Amino acid sequence: MKLLRVAEVESAALSPWAAAAYQEIRDKVLDDAFPCTFGTVAQRRGEILYAFIGPDDLRNALIAYTDLLRPLEPVVASLTPLAVVMPPREGFNERDYFEYGWTLLQQLHEKDTHAWPDRIPKDPDDPKWSYCFGGLPLFVNFKTPTHVRRKSRRTERSFMLLFQSRDGFDVVAGDSVQGRRARDLIRRKLAAYDDVGVYPELSHYATAENREWRQYFVPEANAPLARECPFHVTAQPTVTSQPTGPSSTK
Repeated sequence: MKLLRVAEVESAALSPWAAAAYQEIRDKVLDDAFPCTFGTVAQRRGEILYAFIGPDDLRNALIAYTDLLRPLEPVVASLTPLAVVMPPREGFNERDYFEYGWTLLQQLHEKDTHAWPDRIPKDPDDPKWSYCFGGLPLFVNFKTPTHVRRKSRRTERSFMLLFQSRDGFDVVAGDSVQGRRARDLIRRKLAAYDDVGVYPELSHYATAENREWRQYFVPEANAPLARECPFHVTAQPTVTSQPTGPSSTK
């Protein structure tokens, strides 16, 4: 599957739905008020990868993405996110999207041809846990049409999963002078941008209070939608081949 860079998206003959979804995302990310400065920079530099697909093509998109990440230097990899943009689910509420998103991640994991990395704990309650695919730890960010007050997580025209390499992420936004400054700026902008307080579960990777999975789907209210992570590591690998399948980017 071919993942599209910003220049390719903007020159492609996208379907009306995909074009409208991209325009919304682009306008939001390029707004100076948008809290995630890293996302704004990546969009301006053309470094965000896009896939406009349905759920059946998600595995192929993640295979292509992790294949692309694997040879990259960690910081470069972490600054090359993948936006998987899918049509909204008719009739879904916030909890439906939460459960559906985690079901997609579980299904991806169960069809992963790579073993879970030894260096990443398998228990989501461990502060050092991270979702993994293709042998790589990834951070996942869900955005839905049901987010209204939490505007930083809202995509009116799509259901979006944003994947980002975990390795290198804490170099640019970790527990360092530079990282603390970047996180403080993002949180100040979040407080001003959203119509609800900054989510209290946002924390630093590997610190005692950190639970990565709670930061993937940030709810409208400042209360978790589940007490335990819906994701469970299974025995791997369970698939012996990696079919690429047809591309679905329009």
